[in-house]
Amino acid sequence: MKISKSRRLFLTGAATTLALPFMPSAVWTRRASAASCVAPRRFMAWMVPNGMVMNNWTPVTTGTDWALTPILKPLLPVRSKIKVLTGLDNQETAVPGKPPGDHGAGTGCLLNMLPVFGHLNDAARTSVDQLLLPALNSGDCGTPLLPSLNIGLQGDNGLCDRVSCDFSRAISWIKGKPQPNIYDPRAVFDRMFTGFGEMPGMSDAQAAQRKAEQRSVLDAVLSDIQSLNPKLSKSDKDKLDEYATSLRELEVSLDNMGTGRSCEKPMRPEASAKLDQERGITPTAIVESHTKVFVDLMALAFTCDITRSVTFMLGNGTSNNDFGFLLGSSTPHHGTSHHLQDPKKLEALTKIDTWEVQQIANLLGKLDAAIDADGKTVLDNTTFYMSSDIADGDTHNHYDMPVLIAGRAGGKLNVDGAHVNYTPGLKFPRKLVGERSDVHTGRALVSILQAHGIMQDSLGDAKGGPLPELMNT
Repeated sequence: MKISKSRRLFLTGAATTLALPFMPSAVWTRRASAASCVAPRRFMAWMVPNGMVMNNWTPVTTGTDWALTPILKPLLPVRSKIKVLTGLDNQETAVPGKPPGDHGAGTGCLLNMLPVFGHLNDAARTSVDQLLLPALNSGDCGTPLLPSLNIGLQGDNGLCDRVSCDFSRAISWIKGKPQPNIYDPRAVFDRMFTGFGEMPGMSDAQAAQRKAEQRSVLDAVLSDIQSLNPKLSKSDKDKLDEYATSLRELEVSLDNMGTGRSCEKPMRPEASAKLDQERGITPTAIVESHTKVFVDLMALAFTCDITRSVTFMLGNGTSNNDFGFLLGSSTPHHGTSHHLQDPKKLEALTKIDTWEVQQIANLLGKLDAAIDADGKTVLDNTTFYMSSDIADGDTHNHYDMPVLIAGRAGGKLNVDGAHVNYTPGLKFPRKLVGERSDVHTGRALVSILQAHGIMQDSLGDAKGGPLPELMNT
């Protein structure tokens, strides 16, 4: 018998509703057990903008015994649960013609592999995260609160590469319709935890009163937690304690981002709105602080089974996130990525790329520390896919793409810490721009679909079926 959403446990109080972590001992079934429950599987797509410094990204050797490169070093704690794919190619998909430019083209096809050029209004454009929903949001363990969650750092600004801005500002699509991102961490929090935060139309006084009343979401439901504890197994009690601690830390982090209603408004400072609209420069403080909070929120979204599908854009196409906090002075990403092989710019870009990978490592580490219903980690039951709109920021190529996969889809994917190279002619020390190959980037996405039981052999322009190196037979 399937368990409906209404049978999942919630904590309620003070106009607040919280979804609890998935706890088998708290699940009701006709057999009064959760033996039939299978731990839910999850999918996350993470876009890094402006490519990577590929000679500092690519491992020199293949197999599992490769040395960590400068950019990939942060992944050391989870290296046995990642797979690095070198030599994937979606050049002809991204730029069969122009417009758009390379950034809009690469972002627009990132998860659907349908060209933007000639397909501006094509209803066939549905992204992998959405195609996976029937497989993710079903089964004996019920459905999550949110079908999917789309998050972005940069906001609705920046360059649009001469076509609709949707192709630079969204990677999740349903039948030709972009699924907009949420850019405000507090709005993401409110979406995840119903009832927390301000309601539309509130005055400043009302907002202040609500904030005072809900200073700690958990304080409103402590009595419910106490009444629930006797019903739980020891492992589930530990999981609930971890959840409570994580939520308190997250709430403090959100409070520290600002006071009053200012945190509820758009992320861009009002004084520089015109400049941001023209150049899409994300203030450096936003890049540093919001990314950390988003990582915490996305980890909670999976470990608490609030959603099983997340897309995250660390920047839009043609992103100009300012990395001044990392490099000591204002350093807009897109401008820096046009490096012209300048050693100083390449050094700065390597630091940016390493920081970006560190954020991924932080997320994967949180998922790998959380034990799922089947005794595996949440990361084991997750599929994580990272790529970019382009490969090299100066050349704007869509071959030799940086692709990272993590998690094991509940054992359906062969993610074993290996590096796979589909361009065997690549020589080391390698150049910034590698070789073309006949292996389409989209075949990695087809592999993910098939690992979840969606047995299609193509996605958009990507033909040839799954990548054998990714599939567990």
